[in-house]
Amino acid sequence: MGRSVLIHGDLLYAATAQELSVHPDSWMLVEEGKVEGIYEQKPEIENCEIRDYGKQLIIPVFADIHIHSVQYGQRGLGMNVELLPWLSTYTFKEEARFEDLEYGKKVFPLLLNELWSLGSFNLCTFSSKHLESSLMLMDMYEKAGFRAYVGKVNMDCCDEPRLKEECDISFADTKEWLERSKQYKNVKPIITPRFAPSCTEPLLRHLGDLVQEHDLPVQTHLNENFGEISWVQELFPDSENYYDVYRQYNLNPKGRTVLAHCIHNTDEELEAMLEDEVFVAHCPASNINLSSGIMPLREMIDAGFNIGLGSDIGAGDRLFMGTAAVDAIRSSKLYSMMSEDEVDPVNYVEAFYLATAGGGALFGDCGKFSEGSSADYLVVDDKCWPASDRISLEERLQQFLYLGGAEQITERCMRGEIVEKPFPDVC
Repeated sequence: MGRSVLIHGDLLYAATAQELSVHPDSWMLVEEGKVEGIYEQKPEIENCEIRDYGKQLIIPVFADIHIHSVQYGQRGLGMNVELLPWLSTYTFKEEARFEDLEYGKKVFPLLLNELWSLGSFNLCTFSSKHLESSLMLMDMYEKAGFRAYVGKVNMDCCDEPRLKEECDISFADTKEWLERSKQYKNVKPIITPRFAPSCTEPLLRHLGDLVQEHDLPVQTHLNENFGEISWVQELFPDSENYYDVYRQYNLNPKGRTVLAHCIHNTDEELEAMLEDEVFVAHCPASNINLSSGIMPLREMIDAGFNIGLGSDIGAGDRLFMGTAAVDAIRSSKLYSMMSEDEVDPVNYVEAFYLATAGGGALFGDCGKFSEGSSADYLVVDDKCWPASDRISLEERLQQFLYLGGAEQITERCMRGEIVEKPFPDVC
């Protein structure tokens, strides 16, 4: 028999958006990094490591399926403008700095330390256009114990001269990046056209060919802002809609396409996206910060979309996925009020699901404690709040989502192994 671990505490997870699984004072058996089962009584197993967390909460790690790792330094800037001027005024200038590897060596450890502290270990992230910086980011995520898709951004259309690529160079760098990415076990490449307006048709075609040739996932943006949508219509007049651009160039691998925002969708797009089993990355904070709009979350959940949450750093301003879950609830309440209560808001169980198993599904059997799932968990000590000793586990979870953060997370585990702070000497 392989390595066995018994974990004791108050366990909670949501394998579906409809139901929270609650296991107070219970034992979770982990075999070779996977959940074998949850038991009310302690199983008697020889040569088994015991981790007894007492009355602390044990929940799955968080998934952040839309984050720009290279925008960490610009959080909170430019929140007075909309998407397109925000990109040209702030974002492109910040991303251009990652041509200098020394800048990445300064920024990335700060980012990874904060992600670690807040329990976000399943990540789908954009890097910059720079080959070496993208590989350095992947290397750091791998060594730190994260599970991640990392994308080298492609963009041969850009107002920032330091970011604009030549089509052939962008394609060649992408192929080299894919080849050198094979060294990683838990960090994988994902094809990343920034968004349709950032790429010429030849580059989109090249990227689609790579997707088909190597069976690769794709991440990009869709229907975030009305100005962006109009721009796409001008650039791609032969496409039926924004999403059709990606379909035309084979940038829609079934069940492996992550589309961020998806606020202003046509019925035709929604039907095609469902057919392609896309993952929708709901980014409620950035949607509001850049005045883009409110994604119809309730309607998309009810329609059966794969949905996870994204911090969307840096248009989003907080990395804690509990905050993203609360932002999703609040945005859905605003949407409900605007609909004059014809559309119900989402509840905390649904939001917690999106922040864990919903986004975790992108990476496989992750984000829950069902049998066979990856044993990835956070331990939460909430005794700092005076009501924690008299309220239910469900209420304790709600309180953690609304009030919690790094201070309450006492241990972090991936694949059954404790994960230590990746850069302990960095503030």
